[in-house]
Amino acid sequence: MKKTTEGTKKESKTFVGKLREEFLHTTETLWNNEVQANLFVARILLYTAVIAFIIIVLSVLHVFSISNAVMMRALTIAIIEMMAAALICFYFKGEKPWLKILLMTAYVVVLARLHMVLGHNIVLCLVFPVALSVRYYSRPLTSYVSGLTVITYLLASWYGITHAITRVDLNMVELPGGTVLEFPEDTQLRNVIDPSLIDYNKLFIRFLQHSFLPKFILFMMIAIICALIAERGRQAIYAQKEETEKTERLATELDLASNIQTNVLPNIFPVFPDRKEFSLHASMTPAKEVGGDFYDFFFVDDDHIALVMADVSGKGIPAALFMMVARTIIKNRTMMGGSPSEILHDVNDQLCEGNVAELFVTVWLCILEISTGKGVAANAGHEHPVLRRKGDEYALVVYKHSPAVAAIEGMRFKDHGFELKPGDSIFVYTDGVAEATNSSDELFGTDRMLDALNRDPDAMPEQVLKNVLDGVNEFVRGAEQFDDLTMLGLKYFGPER
Repeated sequence: MKKTTEGTKKESKTFVGKLREEFLHTTETLWNNEVQANLFVARILLYTAVIAFIIIVLSVLHVFSISNAVMMRALTIAIIEMMAAALICFYFKGEKPWLKILLMTAYVVVLARLHMVLGHNIVLCLVFPVALSVRYYSRPLTSYVSGLTVITYLLASWYGITHAITRVDLNMVELPGGTVLEFPEDTQLRNVIDPSLIDYNKLFIRFLQHSFLPKFILFMMIAIICALIAERGRQAIYAQKEETEKTERLATELDLASNIQTNVLPNIFPVFPDRKEFSLHASMTPAKEVGGDFYDFFFVDDDHIALVMADVSGKGIPAALFMMVARTIIKNRTMMGGSPSEILHDVNDQLCEGNVAELFVTVWLCILEISTGKGVAANAGHEHPVLRRKGDEYALVVYKHSPAVAAIEGMRFKDHGFELKPGDSIFVYTDGVAEATNSSDELFGTDRMLDALNRDPDAMPEQVLKNVLDGVNEFVRGAEQFDDLTMLGLKYFGPER
């Protein structure tokens, strides 16, 4: 059913008008809640019908000290009313706005009818419809159910007393003078005195004083509290829906940010297919929708390629924003020329400006001369790179780090020279690889990383990275990923290829 607030006509402030207006303003969440509530109450009516049938059986067995004919008639009508309301609800699958009125009215009327023949034995059951309206519907419906309960309870009680079909407190009855009452068990008032001799005006007043008003006051206290709870519950549903919509919007924005971040990093492989001197592959798996790790590779000129592996402190959107800025500054400054240490010095000063979030980024920056295989790298607080010589295994290249970029303004960094021979490979990564943690709080570590690298050390970079990722996944076995996992591999073939 289509629900909209547009074009809603002004309604008179009658109860029906308020309910219709409420329905038109009902959100999809509330509407689904009411559909489920209708079906639930319909089931309650069926269960109550079963209980009523059991009562009929017990009355036949003389368990209740009430006329079986009266009990049979009242309960039979009640069962028919409950079954009819429940079947109508099931027929419409609970999806009609007027079903809640039908169901709750039927429930109240049925309980009032039972109260008429059972008297005080069932008076507490009159609270059930109000309690149901609190949980599943709204304040207007709770108010309606409360009012209807009071009216039907009054009518049912009065009918039961005046027609002498229920027990009555004799303090409420003014009998003719000299009347002697002797009540054998199960004796009804009409068997003792002529009902025409009773002063019904006084009886009604005493009924109000001794029976109805005390119960009415207690019931109204409960009803008012239930109405307030119903309103609070409805507001909670609205708040929950707004929070859900907010979360969905945030998830959409994070998904968009993740797509932007993924597309910003070079991710089309093989890269530089016209260059046969090397093969390169990289990957990033963020711990959250967006991450702070990043890699990059680009030509400084025709004979020099820059390789970048970096890890921003923190996680999520702040780290991702800082990552975007850092990547842009590093690339722009690298294209201007200079050694990696000089580049990181200038990048560090730029990132320190206005860094109110006090984030920093560890960086491994390398510039490789393709024609000779000679490279220069600067390591600003990053993980040790891994090098493999042709015919050998991957091994860590350990040396003293410089501090991270954006940690201290004016920092100087140190260059480290190396040379790749044809067949050599280099592998760089972020700490998310070595610090991957399993359910026993054990770290993957560099030893396991080297084992994964050396499963097939002569493989191409894409397979090498896959071997490491498979090793991490086998180790953590589904444990939650706490850090971004980023890797870059390069295999050098030399200019002769």
